[in-house]
Amino acid sequence: MSESVVLCEGYHDREFWAGWLEHLGLTDPGLRPGRTERVPIFDPWKKKVAGGQFGFLSPTDHFVRIVPCHGDIRRIKETAARDWLDSAAKEQRQGAGESRLRRLVLSIDSDVNIDEPDIGKGFVLTDLCSWLWQFDRSAELVEGGEVLLFGGAMAVSLVRWEAEDSMRGVPSKQTLERLVCAAIVAAYPERAEPVHRWLESRPNAPEAGPKEFAWSHMAGWYAEFGSATFYRKLWNEPAVAVQLQSRLEACGVWQVAEELAK
Repeated sequence: MSESVVLCEGYHDREFWAGWLEHLGLTDPGLRPGRTERVPIFDPWKKKVAGGQFGFLSPTDHFVRIVPCHGDIRRIKETAARDWLDSAAKEQRQGAGESRLRRLVLSIDSDVNIDEPDIGKGFVLTDLCSWLWQFDRSAELVEGGEVLLFGGAMAVSLVRWEAEDSMRGVPSKQTLERLVCAAIVAAYPERAEPVHRWLESRPNAPEAGPKEFAWSHMAGWYAEFGSATFYRKLWNEPAVAVQLQSRLEACGVWQVAEELAK
């Protein structure tokens, strides 16, 4: 038995991943036909999925776990990822034939400001590979943008939310919010100017950042979603889903979710 694990920064990222995986055909085992209330989800080892984690099943019944880590890449690396990788390395030292962890995904905001291109690019794939050497000195970055560990027994992928658009109604810092706003504006260009004008018109307000832009789009056109499910339910809107896919393909991470969906 094995599973794949997505470590993401927070609850909004978790919701976005949930919608993305459902869009690709994974199912939520907590929802049962004919029942309105959720049922508990258990992983392949019969442990309850809890603590803010989500669980999904691929079309081949492979288990995928989404774990919000309440922080940035530092917390993801040094807390959650380290625990999973230490366990995988211990399995290998004990001669396990199969790794319990098939794939580990680190999902982050790059936090690069497109208006300041000379500033560093944040945590990138080569940084990931170097960091993984402490768990397996043979860790290798391969074609396709993943790092293989323990002789290919498991793979580690890095997902950085990015969008290269230059348009109004979209924040400048590379985050999940920027990716989502860019997809919405690409699908509905007429929304960009009202959002931008409103943010600029606020009296005595702080500088508009990624969250201000994203919540403005949510309040203006998706208030019925609420903040809890906004990022998940956007995937149910075909015009926006097409634009999300385009940007996720452009930044080289669409195939990561496709691998999880197998």
